[in-house]
Amino acid sequence: MLELGKYPETGRFVGLDVKAMRTQKAEVAHKHLANSRAVFLRLVDKVRSFPHDVARDCIVARDYEALEMLVLEHLLGG
Repeated sequence: MLELGKYPETGRFVGLDVKAMRTQKAEVAHKHLANSRAVFLRLVDKVRSFPHDVARDCIVARDYEALEMLVLEHLLGG
């Protein structure tokens, strides 16, 4: 929703860095930031490449099974 609502154009940021507390070596403690950014960028790509027109057609036809598969295949790369 943030991408579709053009949130990035506001210059604001949203943090998606959520993880369970754990102990680890100090030299790798920062890796979660790079991982979090990589996951975020992949999710943005998924939003930008989602076939919204096909989803709209499924909704108009009330074919929610097809819509569900469209979303799952898009997310899973099917």
